[in-house]
Parts: sequence; C-alpha cells; structure tokens
Amino acid sequence: MADSKLLAVLHGLNDKERTLPLGWASTSESWNQAALGAGLPPEYGERVRRKLKRLGKQHEQRQANATAL
Repeated sequence: MADSKLLAVLHGLNDKERTLPLGWASTSESWNQAALGAGLPPEYGERVRRKLKRLGKQHEQRQANATAL
C-alpha cells in the first residue's frame, strides 16, 4: 500500500520536481538543502515539499472515496 501511494504521488511531479524527494530521502538533508544539491533555488525545496503533502492527501482522499463505493 505504501509503495502504491508513493508511486502515485511521485507520478504527480514533473522530472525536475522528482529529483528533490529522491535526493532528500537519500541524504536526510532539509528540503532547501536538497534543492541546492539539485542545482535549484532553496525555496524550490519547500514548494515541492508542500506539493508532495497536497498530492499525498489527494491520493488518500481518492482511495477513501473508492473504498466507500
């Protein structure tokens, strides 16, 4: 279940955005540091973090709605 959620959420990111969570997970740095490591402005990291949270909530809501049917 966790893998399907992860894949669904990552699918909602574009290629540039997708580099951040993968880099963040492998280094345990801050989101800002992960953005800098990917050659992006630090504020981009926070933007992607918020987008991931939003996509995760959307996925959970869709799953709950599908289960309720």
